[in-house]
Amino acid sequence: MPGASAAAPAAPTLFLVDGYALIYRAFFAMIARPLKTTRGENTSAAWGVTNFLLRLLEQHRPERLGWVHDVGTSFRQETYPAYKATRQKLSEELQQDFDRSVERIAQLLAAFGVPLVGVEGYEADDVIGTLATHAAGAGFRVVIVSGDKDFYQLIGPNVVLLNPGRGGPAAVEEQWVDESNASERLGVPPARVVDYLALVGDSSDNIPGVKGVGDKTALELIQAYGDLDGILARAAEIRGKRAREALLTQVAEARLSRDLVTIRRDVPLPLELDALRVRPPDLPRLTQLFTELEFRSLIPRLERLVAAPPAPPAPPAPPAPPARRPRRPRWPQPRRRLARGSWMTRLASRRSSPSAARLPSSPWTQKPRPLTRSARRSSGCRSP
Repeated sequence: MPGASAAAPAAPTLFLVDGYALIYRAFFAMIARPLKTTRGENTSAAWGVTNFLLRLLEQHRPERLGWVHDVGTSFRQETYPAYKATRQKLSEELQQDFDRSVERIAQLLAAFGVPLVGVEGYEADDVIGTLATHAAGAGFRVVIVSGDKDFYQLIGPNVVLLNPGRGGPAAVEEQWVDESNASERLGVPPARVVDYLALVGDSSDNIPGVKGVGDKTALELIQAYGDLDGILARAAEIRGKRAREALLTQVAEARLSRDLVTIRRDVPLPLELDALRVRPPDLPRLTQLFTELEFRSLIPRLERLVAAPPAPPAPPAPPAPPARRPRRPRWPQPRRRLARGSWMTRLASRRSSPSAARLPSSPWTQKPRPLTRSARRSSGCRSP
């Protein structure tokens, strides 16, 4: 993940959520110990999605929101049957749990007032790409909610990404990605994300890429030759033997990978943007669903979804009188003890020390000695 996070947009207008990816992640996050009701219903995905929706609606309160799903078999699977073939397969029981979870989440979305969008034969990525391009061209501010690196190719002046993070004890902060920090994750700007992914491939979706070209080599090639077409046109000039031979012999794989990672922006979608307005939540229905799913701890949070009317402005308070300086007390202050090391303490200690008796006394304090007889004669003094 990038180290820095961009600033959140001031007033995002349209949120587009890669819903199927969030369901998939929430379901598999607790696959070893799934959440289940007392009746045995698997609620792992529903729990994760519900917490995400509550957090999104409480923190951002979007005016328009689209929850997008994959529907049917996509053109990528028809073009490349091995597409996503390496993903974990579900047993019959888990597949039934997953399908039931998708149905439950559709009920929750309807009760939350969140529109559910999907087009037969297209993945959520392509529907989101089409909606984002259309909305940004119409002057809307678009926020794509996903942690998928493929969406980095859609970042532009009016399109940003929001990696939702996760809550719970091991909370991960959400992260905003825009043009200012888009290159931190992959090392390339949004305009070169497709070329980069076509070279390195994507193991999660089983996209081959060019075997023999890694991350570092791909960045060097893009910096030197530009897009994929420029790299393939000048493949014979590449110094590294391994990368040169890989590009010369895997031209078809490189172009296929580029087609697979490119997000479509022309999906036939007869949908107006006003249809994506978030409706007021159906609190009684949400309470019923939360009770059935045994999400009772989340029921108190439903009241926060209803925006309270703004309070009337309070009248200005009268100016406070200037604070008076407190008067000093008149009672006698305690006498200060002499600090250790002062000249008075040194003098006192000198007089009280035994060595003070051996010091020569001052001529002003020395006791006069009696005069001798010869001294008395010379001074004219008589003997007593």
